[in-house]
Amino acid sequence: KLFALRDERAAAVAQQVLALEPPASTAQRRVAWTVVAHTSFDSGAFERAERAYVEVLALTPEKEAGRNELVERLAATVYKQGEKARAAGQLRDAVGHFNRVAVVAPLSAVRATAQFDAAAALIALKDWDSAARSLEDFRQRYPKHPLQAEVGGKLAVAYMEKGNWSQAAGEFERLSASSADPKVARGALWQAAELHEKGGARALATKAYERYLKQYPDPLETNLEARYRLAQIAKKDGNSKREMALMQEIFQADQRAGGARTNRTRYLAAMGALAMAEPTLDAYRKVTLVEPLAKNLKLKKAKMDDVLKAYGVAANYGVADVTTAATYHIAALYQDFGKSLMGSQRPKKLSKLELEQYNLMLEEQADPFAEKSTELHEVNARRTKEGIYDQWVKRSFDSLKELRPLRYGKTERAEVSVDAIR
Repeated sequence: KLFALRDERAAAVAQQVLALEPPASTAQRRVAWTVVAHTSFDSGAFERAERAYVEVLALTPEKEAGRNELVERLAATVYKQGEKARAAGQLRDAVGHFNRVAVVAPLSAVRATAQFDAAAALIALKDWDSAARSLEDFRQRYPKHPLQAEVGGKLAVAYMEKGNWSQAAGEFERLSASSADPKVARGALWQAAELHEKGGARALATKAYERYLKQYPDPLETNLEARYRLAQIAKKDGNSKREMALMQEIFQADQRAGGARTNRTRYLAAMGALAMAEPTLDAYRKVTLVEPLAKNLKLKKAKMDDVLKAYGVAANYGVADVTTAATYHIAALYQDFGKSLMGSQRPKKLSKLELEQYNLMLEEQADPFAEKSTELHEVNARRTKEGIYDQWVKRSFDSLKELRPLRYGKTERAEVSVDAIR
């Protein structure tokens, strides 16, 4: 009869039944608690509903029909308390309620959703360790749950915030492989490569970047960026041959790109040109000015011209930090050539007077190279007036201290400070 009454009246009658002395029968109390539970739930009084469902279940035999439905209702009341706390911004309380679902009703249908919502709240609280543990457990416990599609992204966030770059990269790789959205798959694979690189896992980063190049050859900018990252990894691995091949690919691809070129591709191509100059510089350094002196001098001069041409290509891109590097290297080249002349092997059987005259002749030939070197280093030094002061400008200042100690011995910091004020 209680169930036939309106909710408020039924609840009032149920409370009267529960207050009877001596107590009502088990069956009557069970019905009364059921009415209290249902009416409390329907009115949003979830804490009272939870207590009532606990009482109902205590009076309901384990194998009785309808018990499972009561368990589900109990789980729902706890879950609803979590939702209510979350809506009020009480996230820590919400986590507690969501996690209690597994305690009060471990087999309930809402348990998985409650655990996922707890993890999401933990992420909002920036409790990365707890969020990661909850999501990892969810993944293992509910492998076929529809929410699995969202687990990877949330885990990746938690891992990144914890600094677990390799684990985060693994999640992005998983996302890239499973996403039906090409844009998402592409972005996830790139992020995986970056995270592997950030974590120092160069072999895994290399594989990820190579896979990216194979799957997404366009647009040009990201293609060249991936090659540049691979070149940097090869450099760290000491694989100069691979590094050089990749930098050459970048340079050539930009040269062929026409309208597809961007500021970034030009920058990367300039870096490629700079790298391509290094082998010519190495070839120049290998030539020593020894007998037969005329032959070796001619060869070294030819190698020097190759270096000048190579660095000229890099400088012509007009990229600031590439230009300063090229300028420094060209200036250093002139300085080195002058020093090489002065340190060249002297002809045999010269008299003391002849040797003195020969040395004077070498000084006359070497001086213009030292002057040219000074001029170029000064070009770099003047770039401080444009707000440019990188490692190559600094190294030019260091060289000028050697070339013109009286002029530059103590002025570098002063010049930079004055230029900064201007």
